[in-house]
Amino acid sequence: MPLRSVGLVAALLLAGHAQAAHGYQGRVHGSFAGHAIDVPVICERPRLAGQRGNWFYAQSDPPTHEYAQDRNGDGVAVTVSFSGQEAMFMLYLAGQDHNFGNTRREQIVLTEGGFVLTMSASRYEGKGRLRRKVGEDEIRLAVDCPQR
Repeated sequence: MPLRSVGLVAALLLAGHAQAAHGYQGRVHGSFAGHAIDVPVICERPRLAGQRGNWFYAQSDPPTHEYAQDRNGDGVAVTVSFSGQEAMFMLYLAGQDHNFGNTRREQIVLTEGGFVLTMSASRYEGKGRLRRKVGEDEIRLAVDCPQR
């Protein structure tokens, strides 16, 4: 590859990286099962026909809504979807995937740009008849996605 092409590719990659770094306009912070979390997130507020309320997605390591994958190597990945009343989290933390949702209205306190979730989640091990509850995880996560 000629030197000029290498320089052009490098410049485009750096420009794309700088643009992505500035795309983070929100934060997810708090704790999950004793682990502190504080990561910047990219917030998206798509509008669907007939939709009302404060719907949004927040991702620390885009580009996916299907799962949380640690793409930047910091050990944490968060993907959140919020319907205005219910939240769904996909979290990668301490080498493990955690998915939880079905939040109840009383577990969520709305803020100007997002919400604070406070709840306990049961932790299980095993499969089938061997499945048993092994503990409770305390969760307190604030999601800040200011509206532009």
